[in-house]
Amino acid sequence: MTDARPLSDLKQSDLLERIQERYGTLRKSERIVADFLRENAGRRLDSSITELGRTLGVSEATISRVSRALGYDGYSDMKLSLAEGARARASFVNLPLEIEDTDSLISTSSKLANLLIAGVDGTQRMLDAHRLEQAVEALRNARKIVFVGVGGAAAICDEAAHMFMKAGFEATSLRDGYTQTIVAATMTEKDVMVGISHTGTTETVTDALHLARERKATTIAITSNVGSDVGRAADVALTTWSAGQQLVPLHGDFLEGRLSQLFLIDLLYVGTIFRAGEEPAKALKVTGEALEKRYRHKSGKAG
Repeated sequence: MTDARPLSDLKQSDLLERIQERYGTLRKSERIVADFLRENAGRRLDSSITELGRTLGVSEATISRVSRALGYDGYSDMKLSLAEGARARASFVNLPLEIEDTDSLISTSSKLANLLIAGVDGTQRMLDAHRLEQAVEALRNARKIVFVGVGGAAAICDEAAHMFMKAGFEATSLRDGYTQTIVAATMTEKDVMVGISHTGTTETVTDALHLARERKATTIAITSNVGSDVGRAADVALTTWSAGQQLVPLHGDFLEGRLSQLFLIDLLYVGTIFRAGEEPAKALKVTGEALEKRYRHKSGKAG
């Protein structure tokens, strides 16, 4: 149901949430407009509808449809929302809007938990069933799975490779551009590369996906911006939720983004082992027994 609140009551975060919620229902040309709005959230939009249409290569009617799909009366109202978001954003320092430095630790804990829950929930709402099926099918049939990322995303890649290896898949995680390039250049149509980047602007991940794709490998991107370089470099792009604002880099990176990435990795993992027959279950049993034997033996030695 469309939110009937006047635009003056809407915050920047509301606009971004509306885009996230409705993105899956938009046509290809309408997603171009939605991607532009998401990338420019917090900035003032001064272009006329004609100028914006010319810039994006879409019709005025398409922009009007997107405006209405997002719950606005028209393009002018949507411009007003962006302008108000820009003014509101300027009054905050590098902090999530919901968390204030005067909050008690318990209050901060509650707000942070809500932010993380919202991130996973937003990612769930953004899921495209067809893309998800494509990704799982490719992983299920892969000879080799390669996860690539840098920084905080590299840690997610390590976890992903660990999970798939325990289920019997040949999986590896690469975090430096040199190695990513070497491995991408040797991939085949039987292989899958998964690139993870919150912003979608990580150059080494983009290059690795392009090269792997040239080698006919299936490429999958996990990013908050499917229209980014990383998103466009992949055969299949899965979207993580993004607040669309500068957040505190918690734990060295955007914690909401990392949690959303891990959620998608877990989803791909569960979907893949369920579709791959009995072999993953056997592998999990074997690896579990081997690990238990190894560490029980070492524990006994220590005693």
